[in-house]
Amino acid sequence: MRLALVAVFLVACSSKTPSDQQVGSRASGGTPNAITEPAQPMTTFTMSGFSLAGAEYWPYTGTAEIKYPEEVLWGFYPAKGVVAPGEADPNAADARPEAIACATRAYSALRAFLDKPDPRLLKIIELGKISGDVVPRFYLWTNDYGLAATPYPPGVRPARLWYWKRKTPEPPKPPGYWKWESTLTQSGECQIPHPEQIDGFLTEMLASMETKPK
Repeated sequence: MRLALVAVFLVACSSKTPSDQQVGSRASGGTPNAITEPAQPMTTFTMSGFSLAGAEYWPYTGTAEIKYPEEVLWGFYPAKGVVAPGEADPNAADARPEAIACATRAYSALRAFLDKPDPRLLKIIELGKISGDVVPRFYLWTNDYGLAATPYPPGVRPARLWYWKRKTPEPPKPPGYWKWESTLTQSGECQIPHPEQIDGFLTEMLASMETKPK
């Protein structure tokens, strides 16, 4: 009788799906076979006066530089042939699951970053209202080097926070976006913007804006 109960227990455990077990992955920064919380689905949001408007994936292959914009994938979960909100052309390919996992990790970090905005970030936005070229809008950017050569001749883009400005105004489009840029390396390591880089960038950008003629 005891052996029969053990057998039933083993069968029940083996029938669980990966989603039941919530197994972590290397791409998402987890430890293989570690139990993790279910990932929050990525979507646009507004938090603390800031907004996340969308997402983009840059899939690098071999030794060639990516062709912009036709090879860039748009949306939080890009699918081949699907037109992402706000875009005109369909995506040329699916985003790789490993890249989506890295983007999901970066997305969670961005929400944590905006939950209690850095005072320097708030000051930059305040000054940006005067200059008219800095707005509280973010875009999630994920570089995917999973299919790129090692080494990659054009160079691997680092994970970082930065601000992109349009060279020529195109109203009603915003004058720019904050880019929360992450990188999935050839080895599968997911790198997201780190505190030291964020700190340095905010300090530098704020100093630059404070010295602008009023």
